[in-house]
Amino acid sequence: MKTRPIIAASLAAMSLILPSALAHAQSSDAEPAATLAEAEGFDPSRFRGQVLLLDFWASWCVPCGESFPWIQEMKDRYAGQGLAVVTVNLDAERAAADAFLDRHPLDAPHFFDPEGKLAEAYGLTAMPTTLLFDREGTIAFRHEGFRTEKRPEYERHILDLLEKLASRAVAPAEPAPEKTRAELGARPWQRHHLSRKSMLLDGYPLDVSVDDHIYFSKEASSGGRGFGGGGCGCN
Repeated sequence: MKTRPIIAASLAAMSLILPSALAHAQSSDAEPAATLAEAEGFDPSRFRGQVLLLDFWASWCVPCGESFPWIQEMKDRYAGQGLAVVTVNLDAERAAADAFLDRHPLDAPHFFDPEGKLAEAYGLTAMPTTLLFDREGTIAFRHEGFRTEKRPEYERHILDLLEKLASRAVAPAEPAPEKTRAELGARPWQRHHLSRKSMLLDGYPLDVSVDDHIYFSKEASSGGRGFGGGGCGCN
């Protein structure tokens, strides 16, 4: 009867395989999430000799979430040619930024700038904003907002810098004077309140449907709710 020796040998082999497999599974599950460093730690001079993609984002910014997969794709594709990626988060609450990174992982250093000091220094006027630095540390391209149809253009700019084909540099905008900034109200990275559903002109489908019905009714031309609106009779 050779059954017992075979079973014993199989169990012995499994005792060698299972611990290593479990260890691998535990190590992959325990990979740390991307973390945020303080903005004061950002030093652009560390990236001299590389093309630097510096991206400013916030958790409430929908295009920011759309841009992260593309940025990761660019890093994977061109890191070997000298592309470095750094992001700067402008949320007021760190927990919101951490939650965003859990949903949209990006393999890059992330800096936390709740007071917008770096954003001020680089003259941000829109969210998101991506700055491309050439190998000498000069801003060569500025992408304000993120549009999926413009990804080939964005990528071309990266390639231009990697291949040293950029014809001219675009200097960063100067921060506005204190008085002017105060008059502007919320800065671009402080406009998360405007992203709330209650702030959208067409945020609630029922309201939109009722408004459209009233506006386009036959009596709309004689006064009422719409611009030329006329109550609802209803037709």
